[in-house]
Amino acid sequence: MNHEEKHLFKQLCSFLLEDFDKGLLPYASPEVLGQLFFNRMQAVAYGVLKNNNCLSLVSREFRNALQGAYEQNLRKHQSFLCCLKRLCGVLEGREKKYAILKGGVLGDMYPDGYRTSNDIDLLVRPRDVTAIGDSLAKAGFRQGNVRDGHFIPASRKEIIESKMLRGETVPYFLEIGLPYMHYLEVDINFSLDYKSSGTDAILDRMLNDSILNGDMYTLNQCDFFIHLCCHLHKEATTLPWITMKRDMTMYKYADIYMLLDKMSEADIFALFYRAEEYGLKKICAFAVLQTARLFDGRNEFAEKTAREALRDDPDFLHRVISPSEKKTYVYKTKNIAERFFMRDRVSDLKEVKTV
Repeated sequence: MNHEEKHLFKQLCSFLLEDFDKGLLPYASPEVLGQLFFNRMQAVAYGVLKNNNCLSLVSREFRNALQGAYEQNLRKHQSFLCCLKRLCGVLEGREKKYAILKGGVLGDMYPDGYRTSNDIDLLVRPRDVTAIGDSLAKAGFRQGNVRDGHFIPASRKEIIESKMLRGETVPYFLEIGLPYMHYLEVDINFSLDYKSSGTDAILDRMLNDSILNGDMYTLNQCDFFIHLCCHLHKEATTLPWITMKRDMTMYKYADIYMLLDKMSEADIFALFYRAEEYGLKKICAFAVLQTARLFDGRNEFAEKTAREALRDDPDFLHRVISPSEKKTYVYKTKNIAERFFMRDRVSDLKEVKTV
């Protein structure tokens, strides 16, 4: 992708931007279209073009692909809401034992059709994993994976290894047969990073302070944002995710971008105060600053606070770990936006020695 294509991609993702540059539209190329789909931003791009009266200014193929994706998102989100309601019924009576995360909450915060989810993520204390899993099993859920549209049950070995090594269970599936969601997938998370332990006290506090949002329990504003930052940081800085090219997907940054836009200086102060209590201030700073580089940040106070948090450790923005190798790497390319568009980010890493 050339410079103009990259700039157009960023603008089509920046749904809060008020000054859209129509002069970039001649660069609406197949490469830009592919990046939008790869990063799950295709419906957002359709909305940006529509809201700026630009749909007629791009090619028919470009426009129709985005419109089809947007219309699919609308239907898929309705299916997702049905799944969410069903899951809340299954978990009724489990107050303060779980919190629904990420897309389960964010979908309705975006304009219609912009954000969809393929699954529902639950945050659970390690000691409550079995009880929540039993509730799902009694409702007909089974652990395993869906491959080529078919459910494959998990082996006992897979179930044990996932708990021990990944900080999450093997996903639970229920065949539900809704448009664009043939299966309802539920992921149970009981750690804030790739490890299976070490954050129990934080999880306990987050879940004790969880709030009722309609029919479901979720985290309060600060904790919800902190968890999103932890999730983004885990996938952006752990080598297996980078190898799978799941490390810098734009929709995850879009979540941070949207939430930051709603935050006042008092909100930011409270966020970083809470994150510091958890020992997660640098992780929040990582998410804020990387998002600002990709979306041309709109919350200057958040960026200033994040820069201060990383003042003594600027390489935190560029550090990667390989748990299996017990090695640490850093990116040679320090420009976050340039790194985002790399075809092979693994090749940009160099090993560093840690004390």
